[in-house]
Amino acid sequence: MSYVNSYRAPPKITEAPTYDGGPLDLNFCMPIPEVLESERVKLVPFVPAIFATQHLTAVSDHPQLYDYHVYGPFHSSNPAEFYLWFEERMRSDPAVLPFAIIDKTKPAPETHPDQGGQLAGVLTYLRTEPQNLATEIGHLIIFPPFQRTHVTTNAVGLLLIHALEVPEKGGWGMRRVQWTAAPNNKPSIRAGERMGFKWEGILRNVRPMPGEREDLRNYKGGPRGLKPSARPAVMDKTGDPLPGIPSWDTAFLSLCWDDYDKSEVERLMARTS
Repeated sequence: MSYVNSYRAPPKITEAPTYDGGPLDLNFCMPIPEVLESERVKLVPFVPAIFATQHLTAVSDHPQLYDYHVYGPFHSSNPAEFYLWFEERMRSDPAVLPFAIIDKTKPAPETHPDQGGQLAGVLTYLRTEPQNLATEIGHLIIFPPFQRTHVTTNAVGLLLIHALEVPEKGGWGMRRVQWTAAPNNKPSIRAGERMGFKWEGILRNVRPMPGEREDLRNYKGGPRGLKPSARPAVMDKTGDPLPGIPSWDTAFLSLCWDDYDKSEVERLMARTS
């Protein structure tokens, strides 16, 4: 029996877009909520023309925010790098939908008086699979002034409720929402568990270290991040397609439809301490 394989990898994006040519096509595989909102936090889709400058200003002096991410750190001096990453890794993937996190308890900046508060970070739906009724909450970046406040709990809670509520109640009707973290990223694991995610285990060799993150690939035991999660023992395997690049392990947690209790999520979101 004869066969063909006509697959072609999509072309690599090499030029950073400007995002100033009209409405942004978010290219997402599910209906997109215009806004998700609690008493203290609002989530709206992350549109670079509105939020990129604010975001880059907030993260530029805090590269540690990216210690457990496979991208970044980004800096306001090089917005094109952020735009290129956003286009390639976020907007071009129909399973990914990033949100800007707005803290409604803080005054909006003068540059965006109608924003409804201050930009506090970013949170994302990713690995969204409508056919499997599953998604993931991740790519969490909370700016330092908003850490250890109501922001993370409310932002994650809003995405949980929207994902797991049935469509007739305004949600997507997902059956599984997962949360992943580097196994040594204890704060992230604890944050997931506080929101009701249940520990499932550690998957080994989930992905290679990204080539653009020299600090992750060539670690020497310093503080930047993923050493206990890397698996350097197989780095010298003969014939390895990615020689010299270790893989990392990933901790998986999930909150499924049979665990989900909206009132409990709302209780957590309402806490003041």
